[in-house]
Amino acid sequence: MLKPKTNLYRNISITFIVFTVILLVAVVFFFSSKATIFITPEPQEINLSFNLSVRESPTVDDISRGDVVAGKLVTYTKSGSGTYEALSTKTVDSDIVGKVKIFNNTAKNQPLLKTTQLQADNGVIVRTNEHVVVPAGGSVEVDVFAKDPETFVDINPGNLVIIKLNPSLQKDIYGIAEKIITDSPREVNIVSESDITRAKDILSEELLEQVRKENNLSDNSKFILSVKDYKTSKNIGEESDSFDLDIEIEAKTLDINEVQLVDLITKKVSDLNLSGLDISKANVGNVDYTIIEEDLAGSVLIKVNYSLMVQISEDNSILDKENISGKSKDDIMYFLVNQDLIKAVDVLISPYWKNFIPKQESKIKIIINK
Repeated sequence: MLKPKTNLYRNISITFIVFTVILLVAVVFFFSSKATIFITPEPQEINLSFNLSVRESPTVDDISRGDVVAGKLVTYTKSGSGTYEALSTKTVDSDIVGKVKIFNNTAKNQPLLKTTQLQADNGVIVRTNEHVVVPAGGSVEVDVFAKDPETFVDINPGNLVIIKLNPSLQKDIYGIAEKIITDSPREVNIVSESDITRAKDILSEELLEQVRKENNLSDNSKFILSVKDYKTSKNIGEESDSFDLDIEIEAKTLDINEVQLVDLITKKVSDLNLSGLDISKANVGNVDYTIIEEDLAGSVLIKVNYSLMVQISEDNSILDKENISGKSKDDIMYFLVNQDLIKAVDVLISPYWKNFIPKQESKIKIIINK
C-alpha cells in the first residue's frame, strides 16, 4: 500500500530537480551572453618622404651614421624630330579666303608668281597670295584670295586648274582645296603654346624609350626627363594645320643600391609611431625620388617619396572595448562602419535574441578579417 506514495514522491522529486536544472540553465544562459565582432578593414595609403645622400663609394660608417646609400647619377641625351598637328583654332575675317595645296608631278621645279590664278569646277577663280616654287615631285601650300570678291561664291574641296600654265602641264601641276574656300568668317588652325607643349611631351617620351632600348635599361628605371633645347617650324599664333618640332632631351636616372635603400626605408618604417595600425612591408617598386642637388662633390642629394598601405589593428583605440561594451548592436555597427579604416562590420551576439553587447569586456571578442 506504500508503494504508490513512494512512486509519487519520487516523481515529484525528479520533476522538481529537472525543473530546477532547466531554470538554472536558462538563468545562466540569459545572464552569460557573449559578443563577437568581425571587422573587415579598409586599407589606407600613407605617403612619407625623407632626404637621402647618394654617393658613389660610401663607407660602412657613412651608411650606418646617416641617410646614405651607394649609387650614382647617370645622364643621357638624345635628339629627335617629328611633325605634329596644330589643334588650336581661331576665327578670321580677311581677304584671304582659304588655302590651296599645289602639286608638281613633273621632274622639274615649278615657280609660280604671286597672283597666279586657279579655277575651280564651278568657274570661280582665286589668286595665290605669294610667290612659291613647287618642288619636283612635291607640293606646297599657299593662301589664296578671290579674283573678283563681288561675284565670289564658296569653292568646295576638290581640284583647281592653274589657268595660265601650259595646257600640257595642267594635268601634272595642279591645285587641291582640302577644305572649303569661303569669304565668310572661317575657322583656321593655329599653332598654340599648348600644341607645342603636347608635341614636346610626346616626342620626349618617344626619345626616352629609345634611350631605354639603346642602353638596355629596365622599363622600371625611373628618369627625370627635361627638354634641353627645342625648335619649331611655326611660331605661336601662326596659321597652320601642322608644324615640325626638333628637340634635345636630357634623361637622368639614379643607379642606386636598391638593397640598401629598402633596408633604410624598412628601418624608418620601424621607427614610425603608427599605433593602432598594421604596416605593409616596404617595396622599392613604390619608391620615387626628386633630385634636390646634383652638384655636390661625389654625391647627389635626393628627396625620397614612398607609400605604405596600412590597416586597422586590434590595439587601435577605435576598437577599445570600453567604447563598445553595453551598447546596442545597431549603435556599434553605425559607429564602426563610419570609420575610414573599416570597410564592413558583422556583430554576432549570443543568445541570439539579445540586442546589446555584454558589459563585461571579457565576453567581447574582436576579430579582424585578413
